[in-house]
Amino acid sequence: MATEPQQPVLIVGAGPVGLTLACELVRHNVPFRIIDQADAPTIYSKAQILHSRTLEMYEDLGLATALCEQARPTRAMNLVSRSWERIAYVPIGEHDTAYPYMLSISQRETELLLCEHLGQLGGRLERQVRLLSFEQKADHVLCVLGHEGGRTESIAVRYLIGCDGAHSTVRKGLGLQFVGETYEWRLTQADVRIDWPVGQSPDEVLAFLSPQGPLGAFPLPGESRYRLIAFDASEEPTLANFQKLLDERGPPGCRVSDPHWMVQFTIHCRQVERYREGRAFLCGDAAHIHSPAGAQGLNTGVQDAYNLAWKLGLVYHGVAKDVLLDSYHAERHPVAAAVLRGTDSATKGAGLLLRLSSDWAQSLRNSAMRFVSSLSLLQRAASRSLSELDVAYHKSPICGQVQSVPWNRQGDDGHESPGLRDYFSFGDGPAPGARVPDVHFISESGEDRRLLPLLHGGKHQVLLFDGAAATPEGYRNLMNIADSLPPLYRDCFVCHIVVPSRERPEELHGFTGSLLLDPRGELHRAFGARSECLYLIRPDGYVAFRSQPASGETLLHFLGQIFG
Repeated sequence: MATEPQQPVLIVGAGPVGLTLACELVRHNVPFRIIDQADAPTIYSKAQILHSRTLEMYEDLGLATALCEQARPTRAMNLVSRSWERIAYVPIGEHDTAYPYMLSISQRETELLLCEHLGQLGGRLERQVRLLSFEQKADHVLCVLGHEGGRTESIAVRYLIGCDGAHSTVRKGLGLQFVGETYEWRLTQADVRIDWPVGQSPDEVLAFLSPQGPLGAFPLPGESRYRLIAFDASEEPTLANFQKLLDERGPPGCRVSDPHWMVQFTIHCRQVERYREGRAFLCGDAAHIHSPAGAQGLNTGVQDAYNLAWKLGLVYHGVAKDVLLDSYHAERHPVAAAVLRGTDSATKGAGLLLRLSSDWAQSLRNSAMRFVSSLSLLQRAASRSLSELDVAYHKSPICGQVQSVPWNRQGDDGHESPGLRDYFSFGDGPAPGARVPDVHFISESGEDRRLLPLLHGGKHQVLLFDGAAATPEGYRNLMNIADSLPPLYRDCFVCHIVVPSRERPEELHGFTGSLLLDPRGELHRAFGARSECLYLIRPDGYVAFRSQPASGETLLHFLGQIFG
């Protein structure tokens, strides 16, 4: 490993994306500087929703509890007419996460919590500092910073990360085009108090359909607080005009008051072609912007930062090859592209479908939406898409697998070969690039625990299964695999042997590593582990590699391609 002092990483922009990246770099022991031209966190609520997958990532950072304490969970989307007739109802929440809801919280509160957390970790945010220019060299980036009062500073950094939003200085300095389009209509929204004529559940989004157009009301923390949104309204954002919008498009008798933020802005759908250019990277709105339909913008940006941080840590310290950093674009660009396609279709479709004016067209539309939204399969698909739990990197260049052809119980290489049923069961487990499901197991002390918190901590984790028909030979193989990693990779990997019983097997009494007890079989079922297999889990909670049977040779071969 490299031991000599290195230049820091420079993070430009201290919104949620830049602050998340900074907190992660502290955990990975990467020196950095984070700068922002503003003198304080945003005073506006801005991005309002944190989805399930983002909350899992913030749990890894130790922030999820604090966020949940200051926020309001949203568990359903309710589409109704002006007369309160229900047109569609979509529940939000998945069983395989500890956060089965959308969390409504002001972006200002998110930034304040991240700033506080960064300080507790020992990081420092430099405000009223801007990036003036930069020049890439072979082994560093030379950056010129501008400070308050006109002072300039030149610094050499190992990597430059642009988290500086839609008008990114880093993106412009790289000469990358922000490819896409601008919508013809503007979005008008306000954070207000709404007094309804009838009682409403505080954890449901309300969307009203009318001949004048749609209107959405998203719950906010606080008594009767909502974000009121109209996609196609031409009126200026004033309290009187929001009352007019609610009178025209909502049910009779509603009253808006106490506005905290009112704004109108143009909606764009744009993305850069490359997220990496030499030693410079783009994250969040600097790389992609889109319609707020689905409230996925901030979440996608935070997940960019989470994806990049652990890779920077391993490459920075000389543990992994530079090719690992190339995978950032390969993995995150398709994810944002899919979000852009989805939000673009939803926005344009809503613009046509939700503004129908004739009675027969509205009746036909409402009947179709009522039927489609009642289908449980489509409800779950919508919920998983919104939660971003189905984001995966199946085509990633740093994910792989080896699976033996089912033939007999003892392969020519000495490992257990799977039977036909074992083979297909393993195929149903989390594929390379998939998120690891948050299932339960029993610790050796008898505690019921969740899997994802066990995998937190910024290291690769190896799950080793001997299957339901465990054998002494199988356990010896698993222990040999666990013992082979520390001499090569020090403390970068943590190994866990999963056993289908409530007590430590006699064959493992000499094993000093982590043991996961699975008497109910939840882990084995979730990972398709009817027979011997292994899973390598990345620091961000996605499957990097898996093999059936569990083979130390194939695991080390895979690791050698990335880590050397």
